[in-house]
Amino acid sequence: MEENHLRQITGYTGLYGIVANPIKHSFSPMMHNAAFHALGIDDVYLAFEVEEKQLKDFITSVKTLNIKGFNVSMPYKLKIMDYLDELTTEARLCQAVNTVKYENHKLVGHISDGKGFLMACHEKNWDIVNQKITILGAGGAASAIIVELALQGAKEIVVYNRSDKPFIRELNDQLDCPITLKKLSDNESLKKDLSDSYLLIQTTNVGMTPNEDECLIPDDSYLPKTLKVADIIYKPKETRLLKLARKKGLEFMNGEGMILYQGAVSFEFWTGQKMPISVVKKVLEME
Repeated sequence: MEENHLRQITGYTGLYGIVANPIKHSFSPMMHNAAFHALGIDDVYLAFEVEEKQLKDFITSVKTLNIKGFNVSMPYKLKIMDYLDELTTEARLCQAVNTVKYENHKLVGHISDGKGFLMACHEKNWDIVNQKITILGAGGAASAIIVELALQGAKEIVVYNRSDKPFIRELNDQLDCPITLKKLSDNESLKKDLSDSYLLIQTTNVGMTPNEDECLIPDDSYLPKTLKVADIIYKPKETRLLKLARKKGLEFMNGEGMILYQGAVSFEFWTGQKMPISVVKKVLEME
């Protein structure tokens, strides 16, 4: 296996990567390198741990070394936009970027989180068209999901957040789907919205390891029997919210599918080819 891997690296091998700080824990290199190998693509993917003061130098390196593309994670999803030449529609609406392609001497920014989330929904046969969706949180991941839900035909989106987020309300001027922002502390309103929602999406870090006992939903009485529940956290695999959903007999999913499919969206944006999902799932031990 090692011999094959060494033989694969040539003078023509292209380079991709992910830039963030910290990033050594990322399994994006495993995901993309497995996909390149499976499809016989002569490219490799590395993790670049870069400090904020070095971000400009990193961009210079991309152009100098002709790096074909890269992912962007925290804390650079907003800052990276200062260095880009173009944005896709999704990235422009979200005002955030997690995928960059370097092509024809131009850096093009894209965001794959929302599309990745929708692909995970499709895998479970969840169809959001003409449905009401309730979302907890209004950060970067939530924005990407909101934009994609609206673009793909959701009927109504209600967002609950601790603080005011004018940006979320401003999306109403650019999208056909009505988006309402409410206070997370308004439990009575939250319970009412969930009573006729198709899907609840939890996008905050509440319930993430090591705080597995935390949950923004007070109890399972908030979860009607027709509701589907998604939590974009994947550590732990089953948050307290998802335990409540299981107890109630609801369909639910954690964030593993979104992580997998946002990688697949990036891969296709760069290469024009579909990521071999079954191969990548095995490498990431998702099967």
